[in-house]
Amino acid sequence: MNDRLDWEYLPQRVRDVIEDRTGTVIKAESVIGRRPGVAARLYAEQDDVFVKAIPADSPAAEPYRREQWAGRHLPVPAPAPRSLWSLELDGWLVLAFELVNDYARHVDLRRDCADLPFVLDAVGSLAVERGAVSGPSAVEHFSSLYAKGRLVLDQPHVRDLYLRAMDGFDVDRLGGSTLIHGDLGPRTLLIKDGSAYAVDWSTASLGAWWIDLVLLAPQLIAEGHSPEQVDELLSGAVPAWANVPAREVIGLTAIWGSHHLYQAEHGPVTRRDDAVRLAHACTTWLTHWLPRL
Repeated sequence: MNDRLDWEYLPQRVRDVIEDRTGTVIKAESVIGRRPGVAARLYAEQDDVFVKAIPADSPAAEPYRREQWAGRHLPVPAPAPRSLWSLELDGWLVLAFELVNDYARHVDLRRDCADLPFVLDAVGSLAVERGAVSGPSAVEHFSSLYAKGRLVLDQPHVRDLYLRAMDGFDVDRLGGSTLIHGDLGPRTLLIKDGSAYAVDWSTASLGAWWIDLVLLAPQLIAEGHSPEQVDELLSGAVPAWANVPAREVIGLTAIWGSHHLYQAEHGPVTRRDDAVRLAHACTTWLTHWLPRL
């Protein structure tokens, strides 16, 4: 599914203002993605940039505003494209980022892949408390996901596992001051020049430093890693992983798994197979962790 619009779809005045900053656009390449709006690599006389744009009053604008917020608060050394500027003009919200996805590729998370060390370095560097910043709450975000996800826990063998996993879990434990990406995986991690970059911060929030590690685990399992190997990889990336309470890992994994179960039934048809795959991986991760309670 691709609802992307081409660069030429933007109003002429919006394009003119963008070119005031980049110089004349010589070439514009639209990028396929899961969200509506414009997403394009702009090759220009002065500065090449990656531009995203959406009608400012669109229901789909909220993820863009969340990405705008994340871009403002990510520190410069973070393994992510730098936010260069943003503007709102003639009813359009426009975001401009450092062009790191030029000649980049999506990561390969399979076992023994050369990309893994770069990915784990990037994930480890993101798992840091950032200090006092106001913004969207991970508690609210994952509470919303679970409110939908629990609607599909109708099969006894699934319901019993998930209810056991959520028993005694307090979603408020997801609170914190780390800027969480919220959806790290092959689709949102790029490799370029021996470095991994986290892109598409449209699900970003503030929460506990370990959230992205928990969410990455099923992605690794889905790519062929055993739960034991995932534990070893995460501990190598962030030694403090060994101290994350089992109740928190299990509770968040249950929320994440129920979200993918919901997407497998009600999400876009083109993404349902991937949702099923990740839901199964979450079940495997839960089964591995539940004996630790």
